[in-house]
Amino acid sequence: MFLLSVRKGSESGFGWHVAKGAFGNPNNRATITAMSALSDSIKRTRLETEAIVVGYAMSRLDRAYLAARHCSSWDQVFHEAGSALSKPAATFKNLRDEFDPVHTNPRQGWHKREMRADRQRVLDELCEVSDAALLELVDRILKQDEEVMAEAIDSLAVVNHVAYNVAERLLTGRLAEDYFLVNSASLVGVASDNLLDCRQTGCGYDFGVRNHPEWALEVKGLKQVRGELLFTEREWAEAQRKCDNYWVVVIGNLIAQPIAQIVRNPCVNLVAHSRYRQALVVEWHAAISL
Repeated sequence: MFLLSVRKGSESGFGWHVAKGAFGNPNNRATITAMSALSDSIKRTRLETEAIVVGYAMSRLDRAYLAARHCSSWDQVFHEAGSALSKPAATFKNLRDEFDPVHTNPRQGWHKREMRADRQRVLDELCEVSDAALLELVDRILKQDEEVMAEAIDSLAVVNHVAYNVAERLLTGRLAEDYFLVNSASLVGVASDNLLDCRQTGCGYDFGVRNHPEWALEVKGLKQVRGELLFTEREWAEAQRKCDNYWVVVIGNLIAQPIAQIVRNPCVNLVAHSRYRQALVVEWHAAISL
């Protein structure tokens, strides 16, 4: 399991270590040259991955990113990131725009461009990370914290597998949520102004209902009329706990004329199986003396 440990005020270092006397031995020169080349390659990959993470955070957090960085304009944060990572400011605008189609912000982004594997990898690993942890990661990237590079960035740089098209899944989910918000009254008998938006709380469902606090509404989207629904462990646990009070609103055929189906108590009324995969995990560490 990949591990991201977020520790306030911690310090660390990273480097290549060569045994004493190695530089004076001709037999070791080729090895040293190879090590140097590998070090340069790792640095380039890290730098590119760091830029991708920052662009992802800009897109996902939108105006909250500006507030967190104490900036009043996008130009300011683009230049801040460019200065920290020695890249053109335009790089970060382009990276932000690449992620925009899968996030609920007013920009359309590069919606006609297929997302590259290294972007998919970052999106897949960070989409469930809290806003606070994401901002901490960005802050440490911009400060060039070597510890976070070793713990998080190196694992995010591995793109030898993409379990599923997470960008397409998130975009389909966003379209389904938008459709639900417009049509909630006809779909579940709840007016949109009576819904409680829980999508950013990580509570295991998308919406609550003001006059039915026991209800939990989870919206799932399918491009066509058939497909597979994905539940996180938290969503499935909440469904098991709430039973008939957990409603899955499935919006299908999103590429044409949307149709909906309601499934209550999905743990009983759907046939599901579990899958296991490696994931980046965030931990918060705090020092204390008693």
